[in-house]
Amino acid sequence: MTPIHVGRSVRVTRSETMSMKSGTFVLAAGTALLLALTACGDDNTASSESSSDQTFTGVPVTVMTIAPVDTAAINQPEIHESAKAAVATINAAGGLGGHEVKLITCNDGNDTNKAADCARRAVSEKAVAVLGGFTTNGATINPILEDAGIPWIGAPGFSANELGDKNSYLLLAGGTSFAGIAAKAVKDGCSTISTVQYDSPATGHSTDLINLGIRNAGGQPANVIKVPTTTTDFTSVAKSAGESDCAILGLPNDQVVAVAKAGESVGVDTRYYPLTGALNETVLSQAGEAMAGATSASNFVVASDPAWDAAKSASDDVDWTGVYNQDTWASYQVLADVMRGHTDITAATVTQAMEGAKEINAGGLMAPVDFTVEFTAPELNRVFNRNVVYTTVEDGKIVQDGGFEDLSPLFVQ
Repeated sequence: MTPIHVGRSVRVTRSETMSMKSGTFVLAAGTALLLALTACGDDNTASSESSSDQTFTGVPVTVMTIAPVDTAAINQPEIHESAKAAVATINAAGGLGGHEVKLITCNDGNDTNKAADCARRAVSEKAVAVLGGFTTNGATINPILEDAGIPWIGAPGFSANELGDKNSYLLLAGGTSFAGIAAKAVKDGCSTISTVQYDSPATGHSTDLINLGIRNAGGQPANVIKVPTTTTDFTSVAKSAGESDCAILGLPNDQVVAVAKAGESVGVDTRYYPLTGALNETVLSQAGEAMAGATSASNFVVASDPAWDAAKSASDDVDWTGVYNQDTWASYQVLADVMRGHTDITAATVTQAMEGAKEINAGGLMAPVDFTVEFTAPELNRVFNRNVVYTTVEDGKIVQDGGFEDLSPLFVQ
């Protein structure tokens, strides 16, 4: 079987903690295409997140998580809280191989220069790994990390560098989830499908992936509805989407809500399929019954699963239904798992451990992942975790619909 070439990354997902101003975000493909964003504020901090009565046997080791905060556009402060909670949990259990973990939370401010500063700080502080996070500047960050031999576990996966560089170990499915959600829609009985996306250069790439999933499931190509990034009234968009049985929504949280509420107001009867990350408690609380029956996909078990109990106990300041909050917590669990039994904790030893890691499930949060074998789909080779669970809205709650499903077969012919 021959892998299907799908082009650069088109994966774009958003958690419920992502705050965006209307029209500021353009769907990412390759190097994360964005409208011009003005960043402000600086929240780069270092902390140990450990109990004073904990005794460590080794010298401290440093890790970093990168996410934007206090900006005019994309903000993900709860990712930093997720990292702090994870590090506190690791240190409470004795650290990594007896080493106290020192955490740097770095604010890239949605700015390439600040992002480069974060990466250079990881190098100068001798970070053993960068973990999780959210950034649209992976193409700036990862080459600096790779040159220094620092692994990035759980990168968000927007840039070609995160998807292809040898130091990147993705936990998220990247663009493969686009195809999976589309195939799920067909299997659910959607005879006609629309996809609603911002009008940007990325639209063609994401549509290719969506149609790949539809085609593999035996459906007809999606009707593409392109939305100007300045749109504030989504009534006409909702009406157009309502002409199809189902609509795949490749939009940020606020715009997913806007489409659903506009559709409800004009009597549209269509089932929504938000892309990964945009079906969450914030969307549900704002959209209400307009999102009844909506379906999406996740690389992690649903947040109500007991596997998330440790995270919930570690912090009340994080919404654990947020995909990037989840990815960050899971990344720290992977680090703790692969370094269990090691006393020499360096970027080189973490990389070596990751290169040999198999059957890693982050404490039951995800399907077992083998980091020793790359994906055969061109330019998605570091997408190690192609297993997703589907989630759906039932009685106002997000519930898991079955077990994990491997999306790899969608990419071979």
